[in-house]
Parts: sequence; C-alpha cells; structure tokens
Amino acid sequence: MDLPLTSSGVGVKGSISVDRDLVDNSHVKFYCNEILNRTQGSGAISVLEFNKEGTHLAYGNSDGILSILELGQSRSDVGFSTHACSKPYQSFLSHEPEFDCLKSQAIEEKLTFIRWLNCCGPSHFFLSANERTIKLWRVAEVPLREMDNLNFPTESGSRKKVAIRSNSDIKVPRWKSLPTENKVVRVYNKKVYARGHGFSLTGLALFLDQQTFLSSDPLRINLWHYDVDYEAFTIVDLMPDRIEDITHLITGLATSPSSPSLFAYSTNRGSLRICDTRSTALCDKPALAIDNLPASEQNVIVILLSSIADLKFLNNSDRFIVSRDFMSVKVWDLANTTAPVEVYPVQSHLRPYLNSIYETELLFDDFKLSLSSDDRFIVTGSYQSDIRIVDRSLGAPGIYNIKMEPDDSHLYSGFYGHSPDVTTPDSATAPWPRPLRMEMSNGLSESGTIGSVEIARELPITSVFTPASVKKWISVSWCPTSLVVAACHADAIHIIEGIAEDTAGGHGDNGGGGSGDGIV
Repeated sequence: MDLPLTSSGVGVKGSISVDRDLVDNSHVKFYCNEILNRTQGSGAISVLEFNKEGTHLAYGNSDGILSILELGQSRSDVGFSTHACSKPYQSFLSHEPEFDCLKSQAIEEKLTFIRWLNCCGPSHFFLSANERTIKLWRVAEVPLREMDNLNFPTESGSRKKVAIRSNSDIKVPRWKSLPTENKVVRVYNKKVYARGHGFSLTGLALFLDQQTFLSSDPLRINLWHYDVDYEAFTIVDLMPDRIEDITHLITGLATSPSSPSLFAYSTNRGSLRICDTRSTALCDKPALAIDNLPASEQNVIVILLSSIADLKFLNNSDRFIVSRDFMSVKVWDLANTTAPVEVYPVQSHLRPYLNSIYETELLFDDFKLSLSSDDRFIVTGSYQSDIRIVDRSLGAPGIYNIKMEPDDSHLYSGFYGHSPDVTTPDSATAPWPRPLRMEMSNGLSESGTIGSVEIARELPITSVFTPASVKKWISVSWCPTSLVVAACHADAIHIIEGIAEDTAGGHGDNGGGGSGDGIV
C-alpha cells in the first residue's frame, strides 16, 4: 500500500512512494459560504458530521437535539459558477437527560457522536450518542397521502350524517393521488443500544461490513450488531484488578476503510493500538502497539500534551493513521512505528503559554480532525477564529491558518435566515462566498517530544485570549465528495469551500458586491 502523497512533513523517518495521479499541486483558496448561528436559548453545538454521499450534514447540541441540513448549490459571483449552500431538512429530539441510579449520577443529553451509515435506497441511517446511550435512526422522505371516497363527510364542522341502508351505499375508501413533490421527512428510531458502558463514551466507529460497529469508554471497547440492541461483546478490556494499576485510558477509536476486521484505538499517553479481530476474538493484547512516551514518564504536562484526542485511518489506505494531540497532527506508518512519518505543529503558537494553560482546563479540549477524500488535506480546529488545514502535498510548510469570519458578518439575524422581527431570504440565496484570510505555517518544527526549555517559559495565556470565553473549534467534518468543510464552535456552524486558485482567477476581491454585511 503506497501513500498517494509526498512524505515531507517534519521529522520524516522514511521514504514513501507517491502516486502522482492523485496529487494535485494547484493551490487552493478557501471561501466561507455560510454561517449558521444557533438560536437564542438553544443548546451549544457539540458535534457535526457529513454523510457518506456528501448530501447532508447532521449536527447535535447540548440539549440533545439533532438537526440535519441538506446541501445544494447556489450561483456564485466569485469567478466560479456555483458554491455549496444548505437548507433545513429535519430536526428532532435525539436524547433526553437520564439518571444512573446505581451511581447516583445524572447523564446529560448532550450529543457527542454522529455516525452515518452507507445510504440504502431513499432512506438514510445514522447513529447518534450521548455520554452513555447510542441510538439508530432512519430518516426517509414519505409522500403525503390523503384518503378519498369516505363514508362520512370530511368538511370541517359538518354535522351531516350519511345513511347506509344497503351494501350499495357503502363506499370503499381509497388513497387519493397527490403530486410526487408533496413529501414530508419522517424520523424513525430503530434501535436503542443502552447499558453497554459504565463510563462516558470516548469513541464510536462503524465497521466496513455494515453489520457491526464499535463503541468505547475509557476502559472498554464493545462490539455491537445493528440488529441486537440488548447485548454487546467486549473485545478490549483494560480494567485491571486494582484501580491504582490503570496506566492507559482509551481516548479515541477508528476502523479501517478497507478491512471489516481492523480497528485502532488511542490512549491518553499518546499510544496507538491496532487490533485485528481475525487473529483473536479478545483484543486485550493488540496486534501492533505504538508508544509515544516511555512508561517511566511522569511529567503531567507532557502526558496531557501527548494525549491523542482523535485518530483516523487514511481514506485510501489502512497502512497509515492520522492522530491529533493538543499541539500537533501526526501521520503514522504502521510498517515503521519508531516515529511518525509526518508531524504538523498546528498549535505551536501556544507553546510559550503551556504553564499558564495547565492551570486551566484547555489541555482537556478534544480537537477532532477530518480528511479529504483523496487524503491530501487534513482539517482540525484551534482557538479563537482559527482552524488549521494541512496540505500534505506541500509538506511541513503546507499548514494553512484559516481565519474564520466573525459570526455576525452576514445578512441573516437568525439560524437559517429565520428571525422573529426581520424578514430575510432563505440560506440558499447566499449572495456570494467571502474569501478567507489564510496564513502559511511560520516554519516552527516539532521533534515529536516536548522540550523542557519550551515548557519552562511562563507567559500568561490571558494575554492571548480569555480561557473562559474563548471560541473552541472542536468539531470539524470534510465533505467526502468535494472540498467543502464544516466547522463549528458552541455558537455557530461555518461552511467553507476550497476552490483552486486558477478557477477563482482573481475574482474573489471584487465579486458579488463585497459588502461586509453579506453572509459567507
């Protein structure tokens, strides 16, 4: 299996062949197409995910409400014909607050994971999860139907009675034919996978066979079958005999895109464990272990910085895994586990403030990552108005710092353009996509370990931002069929799109009027 991109990241330990047909070295400029603010009084946005076909985007909030957007195309004035836009599709209550009587613990309704299954026919299936409970949903467009030829009057308020004296007076009801466009979106709860975990969920991943999926908490990984919601099979159990002997906690979970038996999980000490269910049913001992820290490491800051928040297999190869820790994005070669083959420092600007950050809860922020379909780009979040997009074809200098637009820099005063006191157009009529400010990497490298000299600097993080009110771009998702990216913080979702610079052709600075109040 060959990596379809150059391996020129920081700290490269080996050479990897390149499939030139999959590499497009044209520079990409990113535009913000849309900003969707949450309505006043609703819960903070917590997770979002594109479906496999790239036609719908689902997101959840801390109130347990799951909403779905349908993606389409709108005419653009920035040199290219259309740009991605969205419109509301469906919204419903996915989870409600629960209470664990055995532990006397309240379980929040906040949604933490959304995973789409492959589309089958006209219906869409997906899993949603809060801290403990996983649910399987089916969403389908059902045609509206009305009954005709009834035995009673259908007029509102009618008191007329129908006399039936013989069989000939009885009418046979039948469905009335309606235009095909008269449809309504229905949501059906198919399964509830409860009581599988005693701790909060840390991962949810679907196997390629479309029959089973995995869920994880800090100490266990369970294997579920979609048709069986009353029991699960524990395939990884890290619970020791004594609680004091716990050394690793599971922080992330991923399954192979090409094998229905291969999966990987990450730990709070920066370790990766790759397991194969074909070799053994119980995977307590992994088939391959990658350790980023020595077992003797006791420095709390080093351990927290090494904790892996998210991991993904490459879309086109199960030989490489991408991981995200607090400071960097790393690409690991499973055939060469001595060190990551690519290291991209995405938050090196925070290194002088580590002691100050340690005094807050920022080190526990779990930034997610997502990959483009050709594995060229990796997107992940940061703080304030920044997200990071890594162009792997450019190597270490290919880290783009994308400056997101302010949430209020658009025409719409409410979510989807709805407002109680202002009449606004539908979101599909976005005037033009606004070009985003992009800054290249400052060239800071990272050796893969945290140096004591760097940690020793003591600068207050409050000189950069206020930890209590900072925007955290925790959840990101890359559309599988295009260069469209969705990123969110607690108060808004931003939909951005990458356009090759030769396509945009210099129209981005003077297209569409360029009003500072336009939606982007």
